[in-house]
Amino acid sequence: MVFRHLIYSLGFIALTACNSLPSDVQKKVENMTDCEKVNALISGADDGFAILKGSEINGKLMKSWQPKAHLLKNSCQINLYTSGNTAYECNKAFAGKTEALVRFEQVNEQLKTCLSADWTEKQHYGDDTSRSTFTSEHSETKVAVNFGSTLDKKKPWAVSLEIVK
Repeated sequence: MVFRHLIYSLGFIALTACNSLPSDVQKKVENMTDCEKVNALISGADDGFAILKGSEINGKLMKSWQPKAHLLKNSCQINLYTSGNTAYECNKAFAGKTEALVRFEQVNEQLKTCLSADWTEKQHYGDDTSRSTFTSEHSETKVAVNFGSTLDKKKPWAVSLEIVK
């Protein structure tokens, strides 16, 4: 009986260690400014955001992780697709168009402020949609922020963010 508890305890400790960052790294992530988070995500795209992966989310279609840094409050995850591509993606729904548009503009301005001068922005505007895509000649990573309507009746507006290599 004692042996079984010891095995369970060791298993729990091993699982916890695999799903959490070292305390010094976690503290650094928690204390990052928004620009430091943006730049960590840009550089993290090269290795599938490995240092920023938190606990794994069980999914049938793809592997996903909770990230240690959120650019859209508590609405992001890191996804590994069957193609082998890994993306940092955030989706936040809003009840009102104005609230969603304001958040889109805030995220877009944050990206403009945080990305270095070699990043260029391409904008696309539709009737009820907006998209800004940021690219750099010095990076294979692409950053896109979107605003638009959804099919949800209660929260029909959304802002999404994607960082992918």
